[in-house]
Amino acid sequence: MTAAGARSLHSSPALLVRAIDMGEADRRVTFFTREAGVVVTVGKSAWRSRKRFGGTLQRYVLLDISWSESPGRMSVLSSAALSESFWPVVEEWERVRHADYLLEMAVELFPQAGPKPRAFEILLKGIRSIATGEPPAETARRVEGAFLALGGWGPHLTGCRRCGRAEMGRYRFLPSEGGILCEACPPGGGTPISLGAVKTWRVLQTGKGCATGRLRIPCRIVEELRGIMSGYVEYCIGKPVRSLGGSS
Repeated sequence: MTAAGARSLHSSPALLVRAIDMGEADRRVTFFTREAGVVVTVGKSAWRSRKRFGGTLQRYVLLDISWSESPGRMSVLSSAALSESFWPVVEEWERVRHADYLLEMAVELFPQAGPKPRAFEILLKGIRSIATGEPPAETARRVEGAFLALGGWGPHLTGCRRCGRAEMGRYRFLPSEGGILCEACPPGGGTPISLGAVKTWRVLQTGKGCATGRLRIPCRIVEELRGIMSGYVEYCIGKPVRSLGGSS
């Protein structure tokens, strides 16, 4: 058991989410880690000393990091070593903004401290998928479906939330209802969604095909789900996502 006030040491595979300058040399660095979820650290002399971190504090790379924690103080980044690079992400703007969206989703949907092995695996495979040339928007839909299901936000998609009628040609999706409604049931409003899109989202909730492109989603379904799923993510986190600039 760690004594009160004692420093504790930790390590984990990690993906860098954001870095902000602190003064002339230090950086405030936020990671999403497998062993501890969201970790916010200060990288001492991160700008000045390339010897210390070797230029590894960048997005779109898998890192092995270690950090120390002391009660009442910000965690201090001790080391960061490159494990795998996903540099093809930076070759296209669509890849960049969707990779950033996956990182933003992870920290916003899973902010609680503690191990996040499954969420980290979904995020890592999503970033790797974008880097290897999978369509970014399609990959984003897979990760959205898996993240929402993992966090317990997976909506009710087996039939109308009110009357239970299933296999209808079209439904409406209402975030406030946590699922789909038929045309006849109250309340009104919502976004029209086809049965094909509903069935696709159902599969995405199982996580099947999320890791790679095994599940091929027709372009028209990707486009239909684009605003609906990203909008539902925003509803769940309670604020707009920044990385996609209001368009997913």
